[in-house]
Amino acid sequence: MKSHYNIWIAESYSCQNDIIQLLKNSNLSSHLTIFCSHSKQRPELKLHADYFFQQPVVKDSSDWLLEQCKEHSIHLLFCGKHSQFIEQFREEFSRHDIQLVTGARDISQHENINNKFLFGQICEGLNLPSISAAKVAHVNELKHAIDEYQKRYSVICAKPVYGVYGAGFVQLSDDVSYFMKFQSNTLCNTQQFIEAYAQLDPPIEYLIMPFLQGQECSVDIACSNGKILALVTRIKFKFYQECYIEHPCHEICEILVEYFQCDGLINIQFKQDNQGAWHILEINPRPAGGFAYTQHTGINLIAELIAEKLHLVLKRPVPTAVVQVLPLIQSIKMDCKH
Repeated sequence: MKSHYNIWIAESYSCQNDIIQLLKNSNLSSHLTIFCSHSKQRPELKLHADYFFQQPVVKDSSDWLLEQCKEHSIHLLFCGKHSQFIEQFREEFSRHDIQLVTGARDISQHENINNKFLFGQICEGLNLPSISAAKVAHVNELKHAIDEYQKRYSVICAKPVYGVYGAGFVQLSDDVSYFMKFQSNTLCNTQQFIEAYAQLDPPIEYLIMPFLQGQECSVDIACSNGKILALVTRIKFKFYQECYIEHPCHEICEILVEYFQCDGLINIQFKQDNQGAWHILEINPRPAGGFAYTQHTGINLIAELIAEKLHLVLKRPVPTAVVQVLPLIQSIKMDCKH
């Protein structure tokens, strides 16, 4: 068994530096050389990784990443953003003995997860607590779906079939002014949304759904080949977050991770209805921006994942059942170019 490994952390969302620091702060650090890459210059990554490279944009980076992994004898490539573009080349990486971690182990499962309408249908077929949704791809379909859902639900919302949760999501209301969209990016006049959608060419596939008004939670999960290694649930409050190592949604997470063959550091989001019942919003086959807050429970999710994949022994502190975390911003000095 090897005692030292080269791993590569490819472009992720805002948590890429957290991934590197959490590995560096674990006992795995002495066994790892950490390479990382991003399509933009990121001084904080240069500061904490052993080696930093500027990569092409993610959707065009598969060939480049494969060549870099071969050149630097990389044993594991972790992809934290738009990883479906890399997943389709899994066999090529495997041929060179490079473990590929993309959030799910098959391109069809990435589609099942990323297509939020299809994902909801699958959850409904599994008798899991999904949320009713109508898919629209034309302004007339949009008008019809809004009319039908307003008759059935007190509050409705719209979100894209594809995309990161929050980007394009909006709660619809007949009773707010058009100007509200400039004051709140998640609340929009219904007619204004219809008019804006009518101007799209081509239209974007959207979902019309009931808007659940209960508490929302975010479950960060380290998983391997459809099995959960460790998980922590976060609940967001105005100025802080609470992290739990036990939560009612964890049983549902086990079913979802196994069915969709999740593999990596992922995030599953849930929301309560007015009766307190939890409903599945979506799976993100990537680490969430705030996943690092979970470290304060004593559970190091990325270290759990890498230890499992590379057969390393991880030293674990006794976890804390519930912790409150106050997010803070750290500044990093950039190089000035004149």
